[in-house]
Amino acid sequence: MDEIKLSDDVFEQIKDFNYRKLTEEQESLIDKLITDKELKERYKNFKQNFKNWTSVNHDVDEFIQKAQLNARNFDQTIEWIEYDKFKDVEYLAEGGFGTTFKAVWKDGPKVTLKCLHNSQDITADFF
Repeated sequence: MDEIKLSDDVFEQIKDFNYRKLTEEQESLIDKLITDKELKERYKNFKQNFKNWTSVNHDVDEFIQKAQLNARNFDQTIEWIEYDKFKDVEYLAEGGFGTTFKAVWKDGPKVTLKCLHNSQDITADFF
């Protein structure tokens, strides 16, 4: 896919969009900017699904949602998945910010899980 560079004018228009509550004008602008049909479909699916999940932390939800909307391919996608949707969870390593596991997502592929230490206290600054 060819890289598209946004003008400063367009970037200023979209950088502060509230992706949870886009106006019709904002939806139209994004629709024009996303020319790849697969990417456009993925964007719409993610946006429609926002109301169906929550981490119960607004900052985490917002981080995941922005990451989903900005992902250029499937491998860059992150999602909030409830723990009971995983099987074969195995410990991998402990780090400064949390513990890493590998697992099989019952509705998807093998995944890496990160359990963040003191995650109930995470703020937007962490991301």
